[in-house]
Amino acid sequence: MATNPQIPSEPGRMGNDKGPQLVPGMGATKRPGSGVPGVLLAIIVAAALLAVIGYYMPRAPKKTPPPTAAQLPQQPGANQLQFSQLQMTPAPTGGALTLRGQVMNTGGRPVIGATVMLGFQDAQGRVLQAVSAPLIGMAARNNSLATDEFSKDPLKPNDTRPFEVSVSQVPAGWNHTMPEMKVVTVSAEGNQQ
Repeated sequence: MATNPQIPSEPGRMGNDKGPQLVPGMGATKRPGSGVPGVLLAIIVAAALLAVIGYYMPRAPKKTPPPTAAQLPQQPGANQLQFSQLQMTPAPTGGALTLRGQVMNTGGRPVIGATVMLGFQDAQGRVLQAVSAPLIGMAARNNSLATDEFSKDPLKPNDTRPFEVSVSQVPAGWNHTMPEMKVVTVSAEGNQQ
């Protein structure tokens, strides 16, 4: 067993053992800076980029002025259609209702379609429910009424034609009087309102 280690009593006694030494050029390493200037620069660059992006983002659309009266053709209106000879026919079962009558075009343009709102009232005269339905133009053929859509045969100015409005289900509590009928939209050749 080797129990005789040689421990030098003086430095440098055993060969070249001088202890730890510094390598030339590797002096004490310089600790990197705290990075404050770099972080500050990064924040400034990010803020500038956000400002540029915000400037070029799309904004709300710009309002254009409406056309003048000279540019805008006369629009069909709800008062362009006048109704007369109204009759209602409730279905025997199922709660459907059909209104028939005459419609006259008092406007200056041919009508190709219309939608009406029917207001069904309760016993106290309050509107229970409003139902919208298309106005169907009718044509007299062979002494019977046949469906003739306004789009196929427009209702010309100052013309009168039979019409029909159908509701598939009337509201419960309806007082069975003629519902209020109001024109919601009118479509004329070339325009729609």
